Amino acid sequence: MFHEQKLRLYRKEKDKAHKNSEKYLQICRQMQVTAEIIYIETDSVEKGILQLISQRGVTKLVMGAAADRHYSMRMRDLKSKKAIYIHREAPATCLIWFTCNGYLICSREARRANNLYLECASSNSLSQSDITRGTESIVKDDDHLIKLAVTEAEASKRKARFEACKREEAEKTAVDALKKAKQWENVYFEELKQRKETEKALRKRNDELEKMRSESETQITESYTVIRKLQEKNNLSMETFRGIREEQEELKIKLREVSKLKGKREEEEASTSNHREPPQYFICPITHDIMEDPHVAADGFTYEGEAISRWFERGHETSPMINKRLPHTSLVPNLALRSAIQEWLQLRELLNRPSACREI
Repeated sequence: MFHEQKLRLYRKEKDKAHKNSEKYLQICRQMQVTAEIIYIETDSVEKGILQLISQRGVTKLVMGAAADRHYSMRMRDLKSKKAIYIHREAPATCLIWFTCNGYLICSREARRANNLYLECASSNSLSQSDITRGTESIVKDDDHLIKLAVTEAEASKRKARFEACKREEAEKTAVDALKKAKQWENVYFEELKQRKETEKALRKRNDELEKMRSESETQITESYTVIRKLQEKNNLSMETFRGIREEQEELKIKLREVSKLKGKREEEEASTSNHREPPQYFICPITHDIMEDPHVAADGFTYEGEAISRWFERGHETSPMINKRLPHTSLVPNLALRSAIQEWLQLRELLNRPSACREI
């Protein structure tokens, strides 16, 4: 499984490198510059670049100074460790331009080895026009040997630097290991101290929780006792309420009968004279107007339906007449009273007409 993940990561990195190379190759084609892609696999990008420079005799190189996201207008130095390494270790004969986000950050000029024989040959060639091809061939051969010597010297220098760097890194690694060991030792003792403090706090917390649990059980037992007593009182109250409600229903029936009889009597009295006031039971106790839609409430009194509904909607739970708490807010239409009121109003209207008065 580990090797499969490593293989997938390798293929992903390879595809990424291939896409980037194709992008740069396309740029070269657009600029009508001949270019080719060369792949090399190595554990170190820096060493791979140096290997290509040496093998291919690269004299001009362009590489990134840092990732594009690190670019700024004030950027003047190399930020990438790879760029710093190449700047330091690349052969002196290679001219290097370091860029970032499409801008030139800095460059490292190429240095050529001085050779008196070459300088003399160059100056003589300017003054003598009859130098033979054999001399030119010798100069080229010497130049090639000098380049090889310079390359070998640079390689030796790089190797020495590499060994020195390895030694420094080994020493640094050893020092870091000692520091880390000391740090881990301090961390261990600190964690040991914290663990003891945590265990102490945990024991204290467990004791508190045990005490709270005991108190909670006591409170629950007391609550059950209170609930049982309240349930008994509630049952007794419900029985009393049912008895009161039955009595109220009987009273309502009697009141309706009385109201009917009283209404008939009032109607008879009202039919004899049109100057008498309407019966008091025609008047709503809340609005003090003749009721149009009378309803009987739980207190046994009759009210205008809309008025008593608004009374309940405002949050009142007591009787408007006796100011006692009502067992419920249900309303019963008083149809008999409504019929009596309508008949009385029709009769009053009939009696108030001039023609009706003359007939009487």
